[in-house]
Amino acid sequence: MSEELKLSKSLIDNIASVVINADSRAKDPFIASQYLAAVIGYMVGSSAIQDQDKKEIIDELCSFMHHVFQDVSRPQQSVPVAPPGQAFGIWKPGDS
Repeated sequence: MSEELKLSKSLIDNIASVVINADSRAKDPFIASQYLAAVIGYMVGSSAIQDQDKKEIIDELCSFMHHVFQDVSRPQQSVPVAPPGQAFGIWKPGDS
């Protein structure tokens, strides 16, 4: 899982659409999420690797999912911009 993923709104919408086509209740994000979690469990559980490795993979995926959740849940912070030609503070080396 060291390579960068190409996660986009379009990809997420496409995946959600497939799940909703299979079960219209998946319009509810919680139900759609259950489907995706079940798919992950199925894929990892049915793979031909040792059980201990499967558990480590699931733990790693849970942690990764939590990090993505935190990133998208965090309110977007905007950086204040001063109007052109106006200063809004003075910084001196050593100031913190």
